[in-house]
Amino acid sequence: MKRGYTDVLIGLQYGDEGKARVIDKLLQKVNYSIVAKFNAGPNAGHVIEVENKRVILHSVPAGVFYSDKLLYVGSGCVINPEKFLQEISDIEKIGVELKNRLRISSNVSLIQPHHIILDNIQGGFIGTTRNGVGPVYADQAVRAEDKIIKNLKIGSYLSDPEGFRNYVMLNLKNIVEIYKINFEIDVEQFVQVFHDSVLQLREYVEYDPFFLDKLVGLEKNILFEGANSCMLDVVYGVTPFTTSSRTIAAAAYTGGDISLKHHNKIIGVAKAIMSRVGNGPFISEYGGRKSEEYCGEDAGKKYIKEVEEQSYNVEELLKSGDLFKIGIALRILGNEYGSTTKRPRRLGIFDLVLLKQSCRLNAVDEIYINKIDCLYELSKTSLSGIPIVTSYVLNGKLIDYVPTTSEDMYNARPVIEYWPHISDVSSAKTYEELSVEVKYFIKTLQERICVKIAGIGVGPEREQFIEIIE
Repeated sequence: MKRGYTDVLIGLQYGDEGKARVIDKLLQKVNYSIVAKFNAGPNAGHVIEVENKRVILHSVPAGVFYSDKLLYVGSGCVINPEKFLQEISDIEKIGVELKNRLRISSNVSLIQPHHIILDNIQGGFIGTTRNGVGPVYADQAVRAEDKIIKNLKIGSYLSDPEGFRNYVMLNLKNIVEIYKINFEIDVEQFVQVFHDSVLQLREYVEYDPFFLDKLVGLEKNILFEGANSCMLDVVYGVTPFTTSSRTIAAAAYTGGDISLKHHNKIIGVAKAIMSRVGNGPFISEYGGRKSEEYCGEDAGKKYIKEVEEQSYNVEELLKSGDLFKIGIALRILGNEYGSTTKRPRRLGIFDLVLLKQSCRLNAVDEIYINKIDCLYELSKTSLSGIPIVTSYVLNGKLIDYVPTTSEDMYNARPVIEYWPHISDVSSAKTYEELSVEVKYFIKTLQERICVKIAGIGVGPEREQFIEIIE
């Protein structure tokens, strides 16, 4: 019997690789009927721009501007009901209709007020977005304390709103008492806003566990959109500097509410200037630990884009020969600031060890590389070529894998090759128009990671994207 299929798209580095941009291109050329999310919550964010419309998405899938696409939030996700409603409102204000298009699995867990308080108390060291995502995933494992349910699913809540409202109240009062919170909290108001928001989401909730399966049976194709990226996976990533959900491709079939028998292929997204938000080891980072401290939880709040633009001369930074300063210049030129946190992103040299490992772990079939245009800026430095990390040295030994502990990652040193500088690619429209150096870069990269490169981003605009057709 003829059926549809499922593809999975994930980020292969530390996030912000431009996944939404690639989804936009795929939806233009592939016959997907549904865009579905399978992990994370309001801690993930990306900017979507189409023509004169712009919106920042956190929990709603990225296919919002395609009116013929269904949008599905799978059970592996968590949502803040108040923020989710605001996101829906922001989308509809720019003329995008979500009614009858957006579905939320009834098994999605709700971020309660006490989760946000806990994240603000506990999340500073890791550098979380303080959205309560870690605590809500923790409560999925805790399940209940005595007879008080900790993990509240939206479907269950709507089956007994007053009963579950009481659990929200008890959970919040418990945290206030345990931590002896001395700032003023209107517990009743917190809980009432939460309660009202959940009730307003009723029309979007999907109770049928075979919702996606039935659509695939009708020859509808699904694109799963991963959040946060695989190097931040809660199990695979380096503790404690990870996100709180499973981010690898296989998680699409646990958090996406459909059997893997429908699987077709894995699509990976990376960018030529890597980035990371928050704390944690980053082997290829421009400037190393100095950059981590500069972009950290406290210091990073000072260095928003406008401050850096006013404080530094980009040309002088590029010519300095100092990798830390070069990183600041690349951040300003590439607009590398968090869409959720607004913090400066830590930038890193393109790391083939990490990229190849991510491709193997996730069985990636094809890859898209964004920000190839930013490599041109390196030709303005004193560097002999484009720096590329090809291996690491750890405890005096050469290794070809990413270490599994925080200590080893901090101690590992990158081994760098220099590939030929490239010319400006921002005006190129086709693969044929690319320079010899760019084609060399693509060919060599493809050979090193053993994965087909399907397309590259050559600028920030929607049309600045080149498909590579052999």
